[in-house]
Amino acid sequence: MTLHADTKVNFIIILISVIIIILITLSPFNSTINSATAARNVNLYQKAQQAQSEFLKKLEPLVNIDSGTGYVDGITKVEDIVIEHLKAIGAQIETTKVTTGVGRNIIATIQGTAKSKRNILLLAHSDTVFKEGTAAERPFKIEQGKARGPGVMDDKGGIILGLEALKILKEVNFKNFGKITFLINPDEEKGSRGSRELIKQIAKQHDYALVLEFGSPQDKITSWRKGIGNYGFEVKGKAAHAGAEPEKGCNALLEAAHQSLQMKNLSNPSKQTTVNFTLFQAGERANIIPDSAKVQADVRVLEAAEFDRLERDFTKISQNKLLPCTQIKVVAERGRPPFPPNSKTDALVKKAQAIYKEIQLNLGVEGSGGGTDGNYAAAVGTATLDALGPVGGGAHSSEEYIELERIAPRIYLLTKLMMDLGA
Repeated sequence: MTLHADTKVNFIIILISVIIIILITLSPFNSTINSATAARNVNLYQKAQQAQSEFLKKLEPLVNIDSGTGYVDGITKVEDIVIEHLKAIGAQIETTKVTTGVGRNIIATIQGTAKSKRNILLLAHSDTVFKEGTAAERPFKIEQGKARGPGVMDDKGGIILGLEALKILKEVNFKNFGKITFLINPDEEKGSRGSRELIKQIAKQHDYALVLEFGSPQDKITSWRKGIGNYGFEVKGKAAHAGAEPEKGCNALLEAAHQSLQMKNLSNPSKQTTVNFTLFQAGERANIIPDSAKVQADVRVLEAAEFDRLERDFTKISQNKLLPCTQIKVVAERGRPPFPPNSKTDALVKKAQAIYKEIQLNLGVEGSGGGTDGNYAAAVGTATLDALGPVGGGAHSSEEYIELERIAPRIYLLTKLMMDLGA
């Protein structure tokens, strides 16, 4: 049969169209799109929505208890309430005293049945930054779509969000994981000095660490955090009468000021290292030449090697004295280690963002100069994702709040993420 020219052209167009459709259908990109736009788990999302009222009901009494770091009475009350909630969902409870300070580490374990033995660690803390009496001054309240109160977001909301997610797993009888451990410590706001070794020890036993610190007002999770150090120096001089015979003294204050100015440019923007002098102490009385001074700088690093570099630089620069009569001792205290960007966390970010898309929401991601217990988990190699707690703002201030409309989405996110990771 002989085809006319127009017919040939139409036939070729149809053939090309069919080939394109087949290629698109079979392409990996198409699979990615289908995965990214997966339908929500309707039953799970309904349970997350229903959990919001229970979330707020459990949160109120915790917020109305002062539990500033070191306030043993308040922290104990919060711990007791949380332990009872954990027991109610079938968790096995173990408590240990912190190695320094006051309070208990709560280690709640839920055993799964998965042969894969994927273990998941949840991290939260029971202490706040607020002094005794704050809860009475600013008790829990709900207004204009927000829940407010001291520690409502940081981190009592994180504790309750973790509880509600675990409760949903129990309700749907999901056990496809090795074990889930919920570790709640009482000294996070002071660097977790009495619990950091326990956190690292337990993190090593888990494949994933999900940190229930708050999400930013823009509804973001955190994929990296800087390490924290307290660096500085102590100056020893000699006291003398400031009016009668100042020449017989050796002014530690002047030397400390000189050293501070010498070291003011030790930051390294290219590596996101910051050095900010924040504390300066010297002198006892106005008529005495100060015989001692102490200066402290807040240090933040994204690379652990920067801690070493700064210690060397502080030591080297301090040898250039203004007053030879002074003695200088460099202080280099390292706190939380860096939690730098890494492929393990990037993979968790993609999973979390895909889950949020199931409920038609976009999950942002950011880094932070502030540290959390996620720094310790990441430092021992555990795949870590931070800021999975409630969404809000005003941390460490009288304006602290949680966005009510994001409570259910965050409960869904955490619950579904644990299910996906466990499997």
